[in-house]
Formats: sequence, structure tokens, C-alpha cells
Amino acid sequence: MENLTTLKIFNNRIEAEVLKSLLESSGIKSWILSDDAGSMYPSQASINGVRLMVRDEDFKIAGALLARSEPA
Repeated sequence: MENLTTLKIFNNRIEAEVLKSLLESSGIKSWILSDDAGSMYPSQASINGVRLMVRDEDFKIAGALLARSEPA
């Protein structure tokens, strides 16, 4: 089993999916964890947030990609 670390917590799944796409296009596998009943109840995500998870060994490079992708 892989050890995962939370890269960032988002307010909604759409933002998390956008960054997940960026990471995966760079060869970094990532997972989204959200308690929103499989997107049936997106308002639930605002309570606990939507977590974007990466493998521990990818955390540093994923963080660098995240920093470059966010507006200044």
C-alpha cells in the first residue's frame, strides 16, 4: 500500500480535478478524497473539503507544480 499525503484541501471537486489533471500530465499520480456521496451531494465538500492526495515520494515535486500553477 502506498503512503499518501494531502497536497492541498479545496473547497470543491472541480478545483481539485483541475490540479489533478496538471499533476497527472506531469507523471504524478494523485487521488481525490471527498465525502460528497460520489458527487451526488457537492455541498458536503464545503464541510470537510476536497483533499488532493499524492504519494509521499511525489509530495515535493507536486508542491512545486502547485506553486507554479497558482496565480501570484
